[in-house]
Amino acid sequence: MRRILLSLAALLFAVVAGHAVPMKARVIQPLFAQDQAGLDKSFEWTLQELRECDSSLDMVVLPEFSEVPGKTSYEGFLETVHRYGPTLLDECARTARRCSTLVFVGAIDTNWDVPRNALFIFGRDGSLLGKYYKQHLTAGEWQKYGLDKSYTEEWSEPMILDIEGVRYAFLICYDFYFYEAYANIARWKPDVIIGSSHQRSDPHHVLDIIDMFCAYNTGAYLVRASVSMGKKSKNGGCSCVVAPTGKILGNLYSKVKSLDVTFDPHEKYRKPAGYGNPPALHSEYIEIGRRPWKYRPGGSAIVPPLSEAPAQRSYFYSDDLGELGAAVATGTQEIGFSLDASTDWEPVLRAILQKLSCHAIMNIHLKGVWTESARERLLYVIDLYDARQHVYFTES
Repeated sequence: MRRILLSLAALLFAVVAGHAVPMKARVIQPLFAQDQAGLDKSFEWTLQELRECDSSLDMVVLPEFSEVPGKTSYEGFLETVHRYGPTLLDECARTARRCSTLVFVGAIDTNWDVPRNALFIFGRDGSLLGKYYKQHLTAGEWQKYGLDKSYTEEWSEPMILDIEGVRYAFLICYDFYFYEAYANIARWKPDVIIGSSHQRSDPHHVLDIIDMFCAYNTGAYLVRASVSMGKKSKNGGCSCVVAPTGKILGNLYSKVKSLDVTFDPHEKYRKPAGYGNPPALHSEYIEIGRRPWKYRPGGSAIVPPLSEAPAQRSYFYSDDLGELGAAVATGTQEIGFSLDASTDWEPVLRAILQKLSCHAIMNIHLKGVWTESARERLLYVIDLYDARQHVYFTES
């Protein structure tokens, strides 16, 4: 009898523990200001929105560059980061603690020799639980503002943070445009994608497509905050909450305000998997038929292209595929080999590219007389294996 009671108690606990607990999310969408006076005003508006949060909220999400919600010069950007950044992060921690809510905010992390674009994650007690660093920087971020991109040139797994039994993944602005990352994130079965954005140019219908596509492909709720380009603008904005079905549960479009949406993060969408198979998550259904060798080179072995490769590189030359492969496997950054126009060079090139494409910079030494048609064929084969950005030629 005791064993039966214990079993029933365990079952009851499991039911209670697995019971759906809705979460209330708030996304805050400030106005993107066009001058310094407007920027100061927009920043104060953001602080006031944080102060108006209450204990009914389970999470609050703010945009990327929340300490700089407007147009600035290079010098003005960095000055504003240092002037408003500490105030913003202090207010976010205070809000999290006061409201017993999670707060996610996009801001510049200046605790590095070279600042990084980050998403700060505050727990319900106001403590810093972690930081997600943007994986795809725009050229302007590192060329104009001098933000660090070195960490993006190395392999890393998607950041998944389990908070109170809910699995969170993260995207910052430009990250949303790299759909190949969605399938990798989906493998970790997140419940919620936190999106922090500063997107200002795409029209609303395009942003809707991207946001719906993200939620559907990752099997997670998307909670995204961005900036308004003005109440009448048809571009930018679109702070929203989207369900795994792709249904938009709420969207601010160009409004300058906050949006509250309640949802159950553990409620999944499982689609018919066909041929008598049980319903499955979209990612599980896709995984059954995935053929990665049909797609672009990817994964942890891929190196940055020639345009981003270090000027000083380790180098190994050989016309033997086995030796080239061994060199790449042991960390050689650049390999060299020769192709002779008077020989049947194409099978040789295909064999090398099939195994080593984009795994190292390739110096292809062209021997003999190469006609225009032969050169076109050479580029065609290189493009078949998506290797053009990793290849350069020398001739004798």
